[in-house]
Amino acid sequence: MDISLQGKKILVTGATGGIGVAIIGQLLQSGAQVTGSYFQDQSAADALQKQGTCMMRADLGDRLAVRSLVQKTLEQSGGAIDALIYAAGNTRDHTLMKMTDDEWDSVIGVHLTGLVTACKELLPSMQQRKQGKIIALGSQSGLTGRMGQANYSAAKAGAAGFIKTLAREAGRFGVTANLVCPGFVDSKMTRSAPPEAWERAKAASALGTVSSAQTVASFIAWMVSDHCAGVTGQIFQLDSRIL
Repeated sequence: MDISLQGKKILVTGATGGIGVAIIGQLLQSGAQVTGSYFQDQSAADALQKQGTCMMRADLGDRLAVRSLVQKTLEQSGGAIDALIYAAGNTRDHTLMKMTDDEWDSVIGVHLTGLVTACKELLPSMQQRKQGKIIALGSQSGLTGRMGQANYSAAKAGAAGFIKTLAREAGRFGVTANLVCPGFVDSKMTRSAPPEAWERAKAASALGTVSSAQTVASFIAWMVSDHCAGVTGQIFQLDSRIL
C-alpha cells in the first residue's frame, strides 16, 4: 500500500528514542512535515534536524514546557497540526517499597501528565478544524502490570483509559485517539535491560523474536494516513507475545 502523508503536519514527542527515530524516518519518507521533541540526546536531535525535522527541546514532565512546545509547533505550522504522536518515555524501575517519590513523579509526569497536557493544548485547534489524530504509545505493562514497574505500569494504564475517554469526547469534532503498544522492541530503552529480560520476551513470543521499531513506524504512518479513517478509541498491540 502506498502511504502518502504529503502536506500533513505532525508533532512527534520522544523523537530521539529508537522508536521515535524510526517513526520520524517513515513519516519524512512519506512526505510529512515533522516537528520532533527531545530532552537529552543532542547528537540524535542534530541528526534528525539534518534530515529535515524541526527539533525542539522540551521536558515533557513539565506542564509549562509541554504547553510551550505545542504552541510553538502550532505557530510554525500556521495553526494546524494534523497529528500528535506521543512516543516520549522514561523508566525508573524499583519495587514499590523501594521506589522514591521522584521516581514515581518522573515516570507519571512524562508518560501520562505530559500526554494529557499536550492533548489539552492541541485539541482546540483540531476541534476547530474538525479533524486531527492523536496516537499515544502504550505498553503491555499497562495492560498486565510488571514487577518493579509500578510507576510505568500505572502511567501506561492511565494512558489507555485517557485515550479511550478522549476518543469519546473528541469524536464529535472529527478527532480520533488511539493507543499503540509496540511490544518488546529493540530500542535504546530495552538495550539497557538485562539479558534475562530479552530471553523472557523471546520465550513468550509466538515467533521467538522481539518486535521491530520499523514495524511500529510503518503502522503509525498508516494510522496517520487517510487509509485509516473512522478508527478511534482502540488499543493496538504490535507484538508476538499473546496475552
